[in-house]
Amino acid sequence: MNERLLDGVRYAGTDAIRERLIEAGDAVLEEHGTLAGRMGAVARRAGVSRATAYRHLGSIAELSIQVGLRRARKYVTGMQEAMDRTCGALTKIEAAMIYAARELPEEPVVLELVSRPGAPVDPEVRALIDEIMTPVLIEGRRNGDIRTDISLRAVIDHLTEHSYLATHATDRSADAVRQRVRDFVTPALRPPPQSSWRPR
Repeated sequence: MNERLLDGVRYAGTDAIRERLIEAGDAVLEEHGTLAGRMGAVARRAGVSRATAYRHLGSIAELSIQVGLRRARKYVTGMQEAMDRTCGALTKIEAAMIYAARELPEEPVVLELVSRPGAPVDPEVRALIDEIMTPVLIEGRRNGDIRTDISLRAVIDHLTEHSYLATHATDRSADAVRQRVRDFVTPALRPPPQSSWRPR
């Protein structure tokens, strides 16, 4: 085991130090409502020096991202449970968007994570979104519910955009989200109808 003594604490390696700092950041955020200016408090809680905290995380902004990703796991689980209670790809997508619009505004650090500029292409954010949506879309394609003439990436980006809009809307009710899905999401994702036109 690659253990080392750092700042008087024994760790199994740099990954363990980083995880300990993120866990400490989560606790500090819970106590104070912000991480701004609190790297020292996070470092003390994690049992390392402030310099070590900066060496492993780089900045408060990066710590906030990592705490957001840690908390986002709870919402991934919640979305999955919401989708599991329904049948059919389009209905599952609707359930996930209703859940996100209802729950994410209650968790500002997660909402900020998925709303900051460039979030849809942030590798870690994208991995979370892909984890939720890819299996549903693949199954939907298999069943003929989701079109196959555009890439999964384009479909997921379209869903991400409308989920963002639903989550930031003035009306975030289930009815409002359903209406958005039926007006803008379902028509875009359903396979186009087979044309009866034939060239002469």
